[in-house]
Formats: sequence, C-alpha cells, structure tokens
Amino acid sequence: MIIDTAQPVNVVTAFGLQWPDAFRLRGSVIRLAFPGVLLMTGYGVGIAFLINKYSYLSINLTVMSLISLVLSLLLVFRTNSAYDRFWEGRKLWQDIKVFSRNIIRTCWCCVMEKSIEDAVQKRQALKNVAAFVISVKHYLRGEDGIDYADYDGLLSPEFRLAYSTRGAAYNYGSISGIGGSSPLRGADSSTILQAQQAKEGWERADDIPLPMQLLYELQKYSELIQDNHLIHLPYYTILITYITTLGTLLGGCERIISTPIPLAYRIHLQHALYLYLLVLPWALGSMGLAKTIIIQFVISFMMIGIDAISREIQNPFGYDSNDLPLDAYCDTILVELNYALNHRSPKSLETVENTLSEHSAGTDAK
Repeated sequence: MIIDTAQPVNVVTAFGLQWPDAFRLRGSVIRLAFPGVLLMTGYGVGIAFLINKYSYLSINLTVMSLISLVLSLLLVFRTNSAYDRFWEGRKLWQDIKVFSRNIIRTCWCCVMEKSIEDAVQKRQALKNVAAFVISVKHYLRGEDGIDYADYDGLLSPEFRLAYSTRGAAYNYGSISGIGGSSPLRGADSSTILQAQQAKEGWERADDIPLPMQLLYELQKYSELIQDNHLIHLPYYTILITYITTLGTLLGGCERIISTPIPLAYRIHLQHALYLYLLVLPWALGSMGLAKTIIIQFVISFMMIGIDAISREIQNPFGYDSNDLPLDAYCDTILVELNYALNHRSPKSLETVENTLSEHSAGTDAK
C-alpha cells in the first residue's frame, strides 16, 4: 500500500475532533528551538525594561528591517541546502528499493536450478539482496557489525564466519596500515563510533563496509551462474547492471552522509542569527514592554525554528521523527523476498522443489 503523504497518518485527535498540524508536538522542532527561544525572549524582557527607563538607547527599527532581509536570505539558503540532501536521500533509497526488487525477481525467474545445490545458492543470493538493503540502513547510521536482529535468517553461516574471522585470514597482498593516521587507532569500538557520529560527515577506512561485502557476494554468485550456464547471457548482463547500480546508489548515500554543510557557513549563520536577536529588542523597546516581549518571542521562534529544521533534516538517515523511514523501506524488500521464497521458481525442477520442501519441513520439526 502506498501512503499518501499529503494526508498524515498521525493526526492529532482530542475531544472527538481531528486537529490541524499546528497542534502537533511530535515531529516538530519545538523541543530543539525552545531553549534558544526562551533565552532570547528573557534577554528581550531585560532590554525592554532598560529601554523603558532609558528611551534614548533605542535603535531605529528601519535598520533592523534591512538586517532581517539579509538574514532571511541566509536562512532560506540553509533550509534549501538541507532539504536538497533530504530529497536526494529519498530518491536514492527509492532506487535502492527498485533495483533490489529487480534483482530478486530476475534471479527468481531467470536463474535455472539443476540441482539442490543450485537451488540453495539461489535462495541465499536472494537473501543477500535483502541483507544488502538492511546493511545500507545500518551503515548510514554508523552501526557496524552483523549482530542485529534484522540480519537473522538472511546471512549464511559461511558469511558470518568469514566476517568474524576476516582479520585472521590471508590478505593476499592487501595494503596494510589503512587508516594509520587516525588518532583513534587502538581505541575501543564504542569510542570510535562516538567520534564518528560526533562529526556530521564520517567515513570508515579500515575495511570495506558490509554493504560492499554483500555486493561482492552477489557479483560472485552472478559469475558462478554464468560459468555454470544457469542463466542466459542477456539476463546475466541485466543482473550485473543492477548490482553495479546498487553500488552507485550506495555511493550516493555516502556522499550525503560524508559531505556536511560547510562549517564556516554554519558558524556564520549562527553568529548572524543570534546577533540579530540580540540587537532586535533595542529596536522594539520603544514600542512598550508587552509588545516587545510578544514580538521578540515570535521572531525568535520563527528564526531559531527554521535553523532547527535545517539541522534536523540535513542527515535524513537517522532515527529522528523527520528522518526517512528506512525500517519501512527494508520491510518492503523483505516482503518481496518472502514472496519469492514461498513460490516455486519457473526455472526450478519439480524434484528439486520437493526435496527443498521436505528439507524445510524437517528443519521446522526439529
């Protein structure tokens, strides 16, 4: 089912009525903006009392209107840059879903099964596709390893063993000392992860990420079925194209997560925003105490809120309520996988299918 995002599912209901989004707290940036708004409003109250006593300290309001125009342009650029990252992430994940579905469907329909071994390898390849999508989710969230519940039943025992012992395996001439310049070398994993997540953009260079390892497995399987003549050449070419595209899409997600908004721009925007709010009460003070407090509160809430929205959506892959629902995207691939695993493949032999069914039934009974 496709959800119409123009009609929010989580509407606010109270007293038997449905209320508009203005009354929603969850998903808003009120909690993020409230400390700054409270601080600036309190500061404005103090300045309003001061201007009320010493009126000659007030500033011409016309000057503030010019400054507000420049600040508005800075905030608009900041918000647009953040939303571009959010929208780009959404497009990349939609393509990840589409090409993962295509790989599952192509393997299920076009890869022949001439033996039990062929059937087992084919089903494991389908599971690796789903595991890849889930691994992209964890990778973008800075969650390393395979000890997550959503990997259960997807990764083969051989892959788990190879993953856990890869450091002790032969390196076949691999380059040593990767990441040697890192000041965190030798630190425990929790310290490294905290340092990675403390930065807005991070990349890990000690080993290729789990999604890339699963792409290696998928391409290795593609070469295997081609060498064993289990797939026709046109479908093999399509399959390789899909796998390569998944690698490209993963790179696009890495580009978003590892390319933060330039630090100088963020610092300058914060300076400009709070300087404006610090000077604003000096121009509003001549309007009276009550008006100064109200206007200072409203403008602070609007300006700081817009900046908070930009910070909230600039990394769309996290756990915030405004981030992309990556768990739901992964669930759609699992549904596709279950459909393929629970239906007979057009290229499978009946004897192979029956043997697999008996083996699965015996495993369930145990």
